[in-house]
Amino acid sequence: MYNDFFGLKETPFTISPDPRYLFMSERHRDALAHLLYGIGAGGGFVLLTGEVGTGKTTVCRCLLEQLPANVRLAYILNPKLNAIELMATMCDELGIEYDKGENSLKTFTDLLSNRLLDNHDQGLNTVLMIDEAQNLSVEVLEQIRLLTNLETNQKKLLQIILIGQPELQELLAKKELRQLAQRITARYHLRPLSLVEVKSYIEHRLRIAGVTRPIFKDAAIKLIHKSSQGIPRLINVISDRSLLGAFSEHRHQVDVKTVQKAVDEVMGNNAKPLPQEDIHRNTYNSGGIWKWATFAMASLLIVAAAYWFLASNSKSDLSTNGTSKQLVSNDDNTSKNSEEVAVTKAQSLESQNTQKTIEKTADQIAQDFWGEQSWDRTGNVAAKNLLALWGVEYLPFQSSQACQFAENYTLSCDDGVADWNFLSQLNRPANLKFSTENTGAFWGTLLALEGDMAILQFGDNQVRIAKKKLNPLWSGEYQLFWKKPIGFSGHMSVGSTGVSVVWLTQQIEHLDGLVIQPANRFSQRVEEWVLNFQQRNNLLTDGIIGKHTVMMINNETVANIPKLVNKDITQTAEVSQ
Repeated sequence: MYNDFFGLKETPFTISPDPRYLFMSERHRDALAHLLYGIGAGGGFVLLTGEVGTGKTTVCRCLLEQLPANVRLAYILNPKLNAIELMATMCDELGIEYDKGENSLKTFTDLLSNRLLDNHDQGLNTVLMIDEAQNLSVEVLEQIRLLTNLETNQKKLLQIILIGQPELQELLAKKELRQLAQRITARYHLRPLSLVEVKSYIEHRLRIAGVTRPIFKDAAIKLIHKSSQGIPRLINVISDRSLLGAFSEHRHQVDVKTVQKAVDEVMGNNAKPLPQEDIHRNTYNSGGIWKWATFAMASLLIVAAAYWFLASNSKSDLSTNGTSKQLVSNDDNTSKNSEEVAVTKAQSLESQNTQKTIEKTADQIAQDFWGEQSWDRTGNVAAKNLLALWGVEYLPFQSSQACQFAENYTLSCDDGVADWNFLSQLNRPANLKFSTENTGAFWGTLLALEGDMAILQFGDNQVRIAKKKLNPLWSGEYQLFWKKPIGFSGHMSVGSTGVSVVWLTQQIEHLDGLVIQPANRFSQRVEEWVLNFQQRNNLLTDGIIGKHTVMMINNETVANIPKLVNKDITQTAEVSQ
């Protein structure tokens, strides 16, 4: 209806999963890489989850267009099947003939086993992909697990990809499905889009539909992001209705007012307020005035009780934040609640001169980190917390090797010995290994650096502490994750070729506008750029692209990777020594 008015070749904001309109955000690229990995892996389960409307099905359609020639795929869209129906559907998808009315699981299993062996002998990979998998029953999931028992001495004959809503993770957490959960070799959760990505998403779809000029004002895009919470399907519906509204008013740009009307229509926010006389009647009839009086009296009592509680606990030196025990600084030997923080500098200095500072030993600080929690001796808890910052759910019981597990999400490990300056330079959250004479070794996650202060997580506790007070505990050992370019084997230098060099030349063009031809060869010109980049970033100036140079390039080109500096972390406790 509005396409000609805006100069569009086609409707840009349909909710059908058209791969042409797939907006490859960093999250969607990771999701697609995740599925491609699953197809090439040697068996087991791959799990892709995401909230309704985040683009899971669209990613799947894009995957179907990129299937390697050696893949035979059984794609099931309707998972509300019993075990017999599932096996029959798989046979239909793989072109396996069977007698009509067949209802024997053994017969279907034999037919599938023979086809899987034939495919294996021909060098073919067989993949079962199930969309909306949260609708599968426990019995059917167990039958699917049994299919993974079909294997040779070298590999599984069937790779299974489960795609579904977050409820799928809850389903797989059931005790009776623990054997299946242990066979999941890779997981990825597709998250909503950020504000910057929503703007790029809208512009991308308009560009595919034939318009490059801005149609949505920035304030309108902000409202779309807020109202849709970054869910692409809702973005499409709101944007489509907004274009229709602007067309009806003969406006060539969509403003906030138009978007708000669209949101009200889409979200059903058109409920009218009660007339004043009805509000008056509802308030005062049936003894309403006494209800309000009772409520007011109860509120006064609650406020009085809260005041008494705060006053009686004003000298406590421990505070609890959420479910974690948080430690409050006692440098002045006096606990300060939030209302007492706004003291003047002169008062603070006078207090420091008159109060005795209580020094804590390294062992005492270590004890404060953990409280009543179990200490992380192996680093598995720290790995779980660190991978969570990358949007990856890691359950140590599934894989005891976090670095190996992270490879499923296109992440690589970097470990070694460093100091604070080097970690700040890399600008990545990292797991640090601490130890004291009495407590032994334990791990914690460095979340952020703020000047001379560090914010760390130990299990469920987050603490804020001066870096100098950590020096007696930290051995310098660290481990972190970083995104490795496709095809990167560990280093690139003059003469290198391939897809990883293409990645490098693309980053050079993105950062400095320098076009390198041919794009797939590491030339002298590329080496000159690398030398200058390394020098600017205080790296070893050798002209060789290693992992640390890759990290520094990613710092400037990748928007949504977790970083140490300027990270907004709230509700942390401060540990003093």
